[in-house]
Amino acid sequence: MQLKSLSTLLALPAVAFSFAYPPSEAEALLELQPADDTIALSPKLVIIPEVDEEPLEVPPQGATLTRVGPQRALPAQKPAAEEEETDDEDDTPLPVVVWHGLGDSADAEGLKEVAELIEQVHPGTYTYLISATGAAGSADRQASFFGNVTRQLDHVCHALAEDPILRTAPAIDAVGFSQGGQFLRGYVERCGGWAPRVRSLVTFGSQHNGIAEFQKCASPTDWVCRGANAVLGGGTVWSDFVQSRLVPAQYYRGETDDDRANYLEHSNFLADINNERGAKNATYAENLAALDKFVMVLFDDDRTVVPKETGWFADVNMTGGYAVTPLRQRPIYEEDWIGLKRLDEKGGLDFVRLAGEHMQLLDDDLVRLFAKYFGPAGKKFGASWPKWEP
Repeated sequence: MQLKSLSTLLALPAVAFSFAYPPSEAEALLELQPADDTIALSPKLVIIPEVDEEPLEVPPQGATLTRVGPQRALPAQKPAAEEEETDDEDDTPLPVVVWHGLGDSADAEGLKEVAELIEQVHPGTYTYLISATGAAGSADRQASFFGNVTRQLDHVCHALAEDPILRTAPAIDAVGFSQGGQFLRGYVERCGGWAPRVRSLVTFGSQHNGIAEFQKCASPTDWVCRGANAVLGGGTVWSDFVQSRLVPAQYYRGETDDDRANYLEHSNFLADINNERGAKNATYAENLAALDKFVMVLFDDDRTVVPKETGWFADVNMTGGYAVTPLRQRPIYEEDWIGLKRLDEKGGLDFVRLAGEHMQLLDDDLVRLFAKYFGPAGKKFGASWPKWEP
């Protein structure tokens, strides 16, 4: 079956905040619950012309898509002795969980189209679209911008653990768009020992090493963005107040030495899951190294996430030129703070490069990725495509 061309602006990354309110007024804005009609961060759908080269054979349409909720059951975990005999015969695809980015919601049309695409590539897939608080629509969009990421992640861990299909599956696969990528990595590290185990984690344009600046507000009348702008640009980004309330602030690293020192001391989320502080959490490294595949997708023309190389866990010095230190040359890898080196040594770390801006995705690329990294529990993974290596 020929799929239509699909390009989804699934997530808007962290917002840049160039307008200044007095900090006291800006912080007061965070105390307010934004009204539905003030959220100017809704997802957009962009159609890109179909690519003619190398047409793909896609499996025919299968069973009706199953989304959030216990609509059908997968077999429970089998003993190891039985797996060797039955894995090759059981072609039931593992469930897939999807976490959206900033300004999106689990019930957005773009996310539903991604779920449908997964179903077409692997018929019968149970797809769970994550909401950080269990809410839908505008409330879910708000939660992608305002909230405590640690609390939101705890909610997601329990929600996935309580889902009757996810908790009985041999494992699950996971897709994270933009900030949803590092949040799913946080899920693996913090909850991988007791919540449903992730086999393949695929992240698109995610801010794994944080961001140095925020995207400019799309509209001068978007008071939510401009209010957040004042907080993040007014020297209060490292306050406990902001770090516990504004989602993009919780993966912000900044550019200066002072920023980096404040980041290590005050970051509410990213500094912890990156194990960058003196006391290392060995469980984080064990859980991430237990993945079969961790796939990091970088967009070549990404001008939305700054720096774009954060999608590959690289560190960028932006104060003395644009000096990029690749992941494999960084202490987080060399000293294996979170298990990336162990994962790489067993062939489980894949770097993927795609053309285009942030979250502009062709269906051909999505099909290739979903076909390669998702599917039945007994699936064997080959080497990465050389053209996608860093």
